[in-house]
Order: sequence, then structure tokens, then C-alpha cells
Amino acid sequence: MSYRFGKIFWCLLILFLVMLVASESSIMSAEKEPINYKLVPNLQQMSDQSAAPQFTLPTLEGGKVSLKDFRGKLLMLNFWASWCIPCREEMPAMERLYQRHKDLGFVILGVNVKDNKKSALSFVRELNITFPIGFDPNGEVGLLYGAWGLPTTYLIDTKGIALARAWGPADWYSPGARGLIKKILEQQK
Repeated sequence: MSYRFGKIFWCLLILFLVMLVASESSIMSAEKEPINYKLVPNLQQMSDQSAAPQFTLPTLEGGKVSLKDFRGKLLMLNFWASWCIPCREEMPAMERLYQRHKDLGFVILGVNVKDNKKSALSFVRELNITFPIGFDPNGEVGLLYGAWGLPTTYLIDTKGIALARAWGPADWYSPGARGLIKKILEQQK
């Protein structure tokens, strides 16, 4: 009787372990499924997914901000100007997205390009922008990133790898955009 019980016990134990491994495998594959960047219509996955170029810029308040300051966070890097109408249209949605996800490891860095400081400050205050802003008056960092037109936005992962780029405005608080940011944050934990 004990031999039979032992045989049943070992069979059940092996079956349990096989099921455990299979369930962990399916969980891991679900976590690794590809990101659908098309959830934001003009967002395109970077083909090479290489390290984003490093930079340091002055802030509008007189401090300094560097790309490396955001390591460990999902970063949305947005190039804009106060005179850019599409930039003005997309900024409120970006601010809402930032407020929704900032405590989850997400940050937006706005880079004001080829603008004067007074106009940039007025724009930020008028739209109640609270995410960090770098000031690129000569457009050098914008050129480094290929921001030929404004707005231009990059998603950069927690390790500093450029994941995707959008040229032109987007509805950054659409259900698709919120879902995209949530999914990337979940995969980067």
C-alpha cells in the first residue's frame, strides 16, 4: 500500500511542478510580448533601439537638467517651442499623462527649442506645465535628436534606450497612449 501511495505522490508532485513551470512560462511570455507603438498613430518604433544621445541643458529656472538624470524611469522627451501651434495643442494632454503616471516611474522632459526664455516661461505658466523643462535656445540638442519639425517626441526606456519617435502632434492622453505607457512601465519593472 505504501509503495502505491508513494508512486501516486511522486506522480502528483511531478504533475504539479510541470504545471507550475508552464504557468510561469506563459506569464513570462505575456510580459515579453511586443509593444504596440501604433496605439499612438504617428509613433514609430526605432529600428535600431540604440542609446539616446546624452545632453545637459539649462532649465528655465536657472538649474541644469541631463538625460542621465532620468535613468531608471520611462522618459518621454518632447521638443517644442512657444510659437508652435501643434505643440500648444498637445501639451495639456501630456501634462495629464504626466500627472497620471509620474508616481509609477514615468517622467516627461520638455525641451524648448530655438525660443526666447521669456516666451518659453510664459507658455509653461499659461498651460500650467509641471514636468521638467530644458532650454535649448540654439537648437543643438534638437538637431542631435533629429527634431527637424516640432513637436518631436521620443520614448526612452529606463536604461536610456530610444524606443520610439513621433514627429508631429499626438493625443498623449488618448486611451491608446495611456495604455501604451502603462504597458511599457509594466514591462520595465
